[in-house]
Amino acid sequence: MAIDLQSRGSIDLELTIKGIKGLFRIIVLYALYRLHEAHGYAIRSFISDLLGIYTPSSGILYPTLRELEKSGLVTSTWKNRRRVYMLTVRGCEYVSNRLIEVENTISKIKKALNILTSIGFFELMRVIRELWEYNVEISPRVLENIKLRVDEITKILSDIVTGRSE
Repeated sequence: MAIDLQSRGSIDLELTIKGIKGLFRIIVLYALYRLHEAHGYAIRSFISDLLGIYTPSSGILYPTLRELEKSGLVTSTWKNRRRVYMLTVRGCEYVSNRLIEVENTISKIKKALNILTSIGFFELMRVIRELWEYNVEISPRVLENIKLRVDEITKILSDIVTGRSE
């Protein structure tokens, strides 16, 4: 049976995006657990301080808060012309029953972001975004050369995972 790598890649990407969305939900719940109640800007600031290099955009944060409200984990009210969010009893129980797991997950996210920063991933993504914005064509030869280097990096990191590295 032949595997269609194009469709497999899109499935993997979809699962990764769903995984990231799930992680972000956990981070927002954790922020509200620690803050008790907060408006959106305070939640964004907490997450930025927590993760160091990532500040969620309003376009990510507010839909997540609405989704958490719909699921019954978060509630909100208006105070001084600002919407203030807090965990429901169910939301508080959800986080407190998983607090060690949540804190371990956040620690892993911080490590992953640190690795991505250290290897220049975000700079690479900035350049790729510029290539896309300016509609720059890249020759197959250049892409092949880049792929070889990415494969080298992947092997180095895989060797670390399997313990075959220094």
